[in-house]
Amino acid sequence: MNSIPDLRVILIDDNEIDLLLHEKLITFQQISRTVISFANANKALEFLSSNIALPKIPPTIILLDIQMPEMDGFEFLQAFDTYPQKIKSQCHIVMVSSSLDYGDITRTNANPLVIKLLRKPLLLKELKETVEGIFKDFV
Repeated sequence: MNSIPDLRVILIDDNEIDLLLHEKLITFQQISRTVISFANANKALEFLSSNIALPKIPPTIILLDIQMPEMDGFEFLQAFDTYPQKIKSQCHIVMVSSSLDYGDITRTNANPLVIKLLRKPLLLKELKETVEGIFKDFV
């Protein structure tokens, strides 16, 4: 897979081990040189809102855990949906979950902001296929 220029990956997961594993997977496989991790969804929202001032938002994949304390993945989506189109159009959200519960699958599929739901821990093949699907025009 050719890496997409300027692609950044934002990981949002309260599980530090998953964050570390996924960060290593993404960097070792050269999916992206820029991986930004957040153990808290609110901090990720603050970071994304600080991007509003950027002249150009880099293409971004957000790997978003569903089950998190304080703010879960669906609450993150609700808040993110209020962001300007300038940011939303550059962010491609993939939900991740260790327990693929039927209710979560239904809610994920019903949300237009979400591209796909992947099981944790991430498998390289699934992640690469998802990224290639999002950026098929670049690859």
